[in-house]
Amino acid sequence: MTTELTEIEARILGSLIEKSFLTPETYPLSFPALLNACNQKTSRDPVMTLEPDGLKRGLASLFEKGLAAERLGSRVPKYAHHAENLKAGETPELLGTLCLLLLRGPQTAAELRARSERLCQFPGNAEVEEALQKLASHPEGPFVSRLARGRWQHLFFGATPGVSVPLPPPTARAAEPSPLEKRLEELEARVAALEGKLNQGPSSS
Repeated sequence: MTTELTEIEARILGSLIEKSFLTPETYPLSFPALLNACNQKTSRDPVMTLEPDGLKRGLASLFEKGLAAERLGSRVPKYAHHAENLKAGETPELLGTLCLLLLRGPQTAAELRARSERLCQFPGNAEVEEALQKLASHPEGPFVSRLARGRWQHLFFGATPGVSVPLPPPTARAAEPSPLEKRLEELEARVAALEGKLNQGPSSS
C-alpha cells in the first residue's frame, strides 16, 4: 500500500465517507458541514478542534491524492470523497469498516460490529473478522493490521514497527473461540452498542 494520510486527512476522508452513508440527502458536504463533521464530539477518537485553514490544507492534499474532490453546480462548493481510489472498499462492509477505523482508531471486531449498524450490516463478529482479514490480505494493501487484545488498526498512517500481531493461519482463525473469549466479545459488543445509543443524535450535515 502506497497511500499514507496525516491525522487530519484521515479525519476528513473518514467524515466524508461516514456522511455519504448517514446523510445522503445532504451529501456532498459544504465546507461548514464538513468542518462540523470533522469536529464532532461523538463517534470520534480523538476529538479534534480543526480550524478552517487546516481543513483547507487537508482537502487540498486529498485532492492531490485523488481521494476527494470539489463538486460544483450549487450555490456553494461541496466536497465528496473518492475512497474508491484506495481500491480497498469494494463493498459497503469493507468501506464501512475502514471508515470506522479512520474515525475512531483501533477497535475490536465486536466494537466495529456494534458501531457499524448505520453504515453497513454484519450478522455477527465472524463476518467483521472476515472483512478485516480481506483488508489485511488485500492485493492492494494491507490496509489494516491486528494488534494485541484483538484490536485492529488501519495502516494509512504507515506501519508501526513492533506493534502488529502476526495473523494466525487460516485453521487457527477458524477455530471456535473459548467461552471466555465469547463472553468478552459479548460484553464489548454491549458496551459499544450502549455507547452508540448514548451518542446517537442529529447527524451533522
